[in-house]
Parts: sequence; structure tokens; C-alpha cells
Amino acid sequence: MATVSSLGIGAGVDLQSMLSSIISAERSPIRTLEAKISSTNTKISLYGELKSKLDALKSASLTLELPSMLGAITAKSSDSTILSSSAASYATPGSYAVEVQQLASAQKSFSYAYDSGTSFGQGTLNFSVDGVPQPAIELNDQASYTLTEVSARINNAKMGITATVIAGVDGDRLVLTGEKSGASNSFSFTTDIAAPDSVPPGSTQNLLSAFDPSTDLASTPARNALISIDGISVSSATNTFSDAVPGLSFTAQKEGSVTVSVENDSSKIKDAVKKFVEAYNSIVTHIKNNSSYDLETKTAKGFNGDSAARSIRDTLNSVRNTVPNGLSGNQFQALADLGVTIQQDGQLSIDDTMLNQSLERSADDVMQTLSKYGASFNSAINDLMSQNGALTSRVEGLNNSVSRFKDNQAALETRVALIEQRYRKQFTALDTLISSMQTTSSYLTQQLSTLS
Repeated sequence: MATVSSLGIGAGVDLQSMLSSIISAERSPIRTLEAKISSTNTKISLYGELKSKLDALKSASLTLELPSMLGAITAKSSDSTILSSSAASYATPGSYAVEVQQLASAQKSFSYAYDSGTSFGQGTLNFSVDGVPQPAIELNDQASYTLTEVSARINNAKMGITATVIAGVDGDRLVLTGEKSGASNSFSFTTDIAAPDSVPPGSTQNLLSAFDPSTDLASTPARNALISIDGISVSSATNTFSDAVPGLSFTAQKEGSVTVSVENDSSKIKDAVKKFVEAYNSIVTHIKNNSSYDLETKTAKGFNGDSAARSIRDTLNSVRNTVPNGLSGNQFQALADLGVTIQQDGQLSIDDTMLNQSLERSADDVMQTLSKYGASFNSAINDLMSQNGALTSRVEGLNNSVSRFKDNQAALETRVALIEQRYRKQFTALDTLISSMQTTSSYLTQQLSTLS
């Protein structure tokens, strides 16, 4: 039996080449499918890149749409060591004269100075915070208590008052500090714990005397911060004032006067416009560069003749050229009014001078126009990338085509294998037959030669 390597040798005919030619012809549809799979995968990759670029444009559009993301309002204090300021997107531009008249403080009280090691007897501590009585602190589980032990019992009660012991040059002092600032967070207390003999004569002879204002080394009251804004007094339990002026936040640092200027931050607006234009142009360039046809090589790029790519391009062009709703009364109706114009190649360009002039005329109108266009682009891109959108549908269709091509390819591979098997069997039989006939012919020739 002839083998692959010896097929045709017995017959003296190159049957292997004949078989290879036949199989090559039979594989022609497979090669066509392989080319289709390759070109379709190229399109899928191009659409993957296009999706990434649409995502970038969506992000840039969202920044234009939402002033809070644009962060285009700034508040500047003339002296941030006196008062710092910040602005939300809804703050109104203007100037404010702010005077810090008083900083907020938490109550802090210092006791009389006791000799180190002084102890107190049993009793009860009763605290009130902002006039609200707190659970009583009982000191009755041991004969006497040091100042440090009294401090620990107060802290364990967790009632918004911190107790510490400070060892000063004149003795140990119990310091009580409110955890929160503001006039509403003051505290008071009463006790029946006897004071040691070292308390000066005239006291009430209990621990309460240690916090009598006449005997305190120093005491800080619980008080609110006070500022005036353009002459109007404003109070806060902390040193931060939120929305005393809508959209503005002030933090008092020390007493003094400042001017707070609230302005549109044109640099952030211009940067957002630049990023939007770059993202838009990236899409235009991507579609254009991959839609050409080379006449010399007669080869087409992936988007050539692709209706979905054209549809996406046309959708963006339509949004760009359509004035959004909600701009009635706005002096800037189109992107071109802001200096964002279309070039011959379909890309956008920015006239910086015109954009600056527009911002100087009315930054609010500019932001409104950008917000409306940003919303329009954002909505259009969401539609393109939705389940039934042009981009999603096209990629899904391409993936289905690849799957179908591969199924057809597998079926053809099986068919060609069977054809090759059949032809090989036939050629092997032919090779054997011809070889046998040649052997018989040689024998007859030899016999005839003998007879002659």
C-alpha cells in the first residue's frame, strides 16, 4: 500500500501533487472564512477602541453637565490665617466683609491646686450637660480616692466631659473639659464628696469648692463662635459656618477682619472645554482613519462601508449642531458662540480669545450652555451604548458573525478531511493498479523478447 510520502511512486505519476492541488481547491472556502474572521475581529477591536473613546467623551460631557464636578466657583479670603473659605457650585459670585469677633470654645475648668497624693472620701458626683442631668457617679467602693481615680471615674462615665490631672508647680489640678464647643454644651456639677483639709477656709468644704470661679486658676466658658458678614451677626457652635451665605463655608481661625471674594474659576471651565474637545476629536479621527480605501492595494480599513460607524459619527455631529432645550434667554445658543467651532475635517477647535471674552461677559451663561450641551452628549452616548444602541448592536452582530464563520469553518474542515481521505484511498488504489499493470507489461515484453 502506498503511503503519503510514496503516493504515485509505483505508478511513476506525481499523485501527491495532484491530491494537494485538489485539497487546496477544496480549502478555498475555508481560506475565505479565515479572511472574514480576521477582518471581523479587526472591526471588533476597532469598535472596542471606539467604545473607550466614547467613554472618555461621556466623562468629559458629564463634567460639563454637572457644575458640581466642574467646581467652577472659588472663594478666596484676603487672610486665611484669620478666616478660610470654600465655595460650592451653587454659590453666587460676590464680595463679603467678614469679621471674626469670637472663636468657639469648649468649657474648661481647673480645680484648686492640691498637694500630690491628696485623697478624697466617698460620695456622689452629679453632672449636667446643657442642663440635662447625667447618670450619677458613685464613689463608694473604697475608703478614699486620689484625684487621678476621681478623673478616671468621670471619664468612664462617657458623658461628653473629659477629666485630666495636671501636675503644676503649685500642685495637682483636676481639669474638666467639654468634648464639644458651643454655648449649648456647657456643664455643671454638684457633689457631697468632702474636700481635704488643704482647701482654703471659707470654702463649702467639698470637691465642688475646687471649681468655684473665685478659686479657679482659670476657666474657659462654653461659647459660640461669632462673626459678622457685611454687618450681620452670625453664630455657630463650632468655628465653621456652613451656608450662612448659600454655597459658602467659613472657618474662623482667629479674631480679625477679612474680605472674601467669590468668583467664577474660568481656568477650570476652560480646562473642561479643552478635555471635551480632545475627546470629541479623538472619536472623529478614529472613525476617519479607519474608514479609508487604498486604491493602489485595493484594501479597505475596518470601518470602510460600515453603516454603524457612520451612524455613530452622524449622531455626534447632530448633537453638536443642535441647540439644546433650556437655553431661552441665554446669549450663547451654540458651541460656536463660545468659540468652539467645527473645522473642515470634522474636528472641533477652540478660539481661546472668544472663549475668554464669553466668560468675561457672563460666566453663568457659559456654564449653562456647556451644561446643556454636556447633557445632550451624555444622553446620546448612553443611547449609543445601550443594549439596543448602535454600538452595542453592531459589536453583538460582529461577534455573532465570527461565531457563525467558525462554525462553518469547522464543518468545512470536516468535509475537506473526508474528501482528502476518499481521494487518497482512490489514488492509492490507482497507484497500485498502474504499478501492477506496469509489472505485467514488463513481464510480457520480456517473454515476447525471448520468443523472438
